[in-house]
Amino acid sequence: MPVAKIGKRGTLIIPAEIRRKTGLKEGDEVLIEVGDDGSIHMLKRPADFTAALRGLYKEIWRGTDPETYVAEERAAWEKE
Repeated sequence: MPVAKIGKRGTLIIPAEIRRKTGLKEGDEVLIEVGDDGSIHMLKRPADFTAALRGLYKEIWRGTDPETYVAEERAAWEKE
């Protein structure tokens, strides 16, 4: 497992193997999130967030008619 190193002033040195696999280049931005357990998650910042999320979890909606779903949700809101 490659090891990254924290340099002077908090810079993170990402091993070449990881940069090659992820396509990271100098100047690229990464998103960093800290999990509840203290774990660190890094993701290359997508150029287009909408395109990066398109199709995500599409299997959840398989077999569901979107118009029927929206109509049922609106009807439920109106009852409240």
